[in-house]
Amino acid sequence: MKSPSWGIMIAAAILLLGGTISSVMYRMGAHHDVVIERTQEGPFHLLARDHLGPYHRIASVISEVETWAKANNEPCELSFGLYLDNPETTDEDRLKSRGGCLIDESKTPRTYSDKTLTVPPAGVTRDVIPAFESVTATFTGAPSLGPVKVYPRVFEFLEKNNLEVIGPILEIYKVESANSGFTRYLFPVRAK
Repeated sequence: MKSPSWGIMIAAAILLLGGTISSVMYRMGAHHDVVIERTQEGPFHLLARDHLGPYHRIASVISEVETWAKANNEPCELSFGLYLDNPETTDEDRLKSRGGCLIDESKTPRTYSDKTLTVPPAGVTRDVIPAFESVTATFTGAPSLGPVKVYPRVFEFLEKNNLEVIGPILEIYKVESANSGFTRYLFPVRAK
């Protein structure tokens, strides 16, 4: 029996690799549309912790705040990442962000003086982001696709509409099930 040629083996490997990458990207939701609109957002009440370092490593901070909130009956239906620096102009190890839960103040005690809540872990604080004008993008794919799928489209929209970003970008994450959810990307803006 004659063994396959190198060309056939390389072509088969490329097809296998391409199929695997396509399958993963499809499951992550790369085929989903990005919906962009101008909105008025906020105010947002935060249960948050600071993070320093690469933005893609904020998940552990968000998870820590969510875990504490759920253990203490603090409503945490939506989690968030607030990205304070521009990764194109700031070294990755110096990027500042905040992560945690968006909380509904109407359902939540405002102080920890009553006995329903324990004091949050060190560094976890309550804050408020006031209302702001936003360009808002909604995407039902994986949040990790945001930098390559959502951000370029939003920046095109901003340029086309003569708008500029004037503050930190807020990403709001909603997990609906193990296989579904969405992310809202809020860019505070003003006319150039």
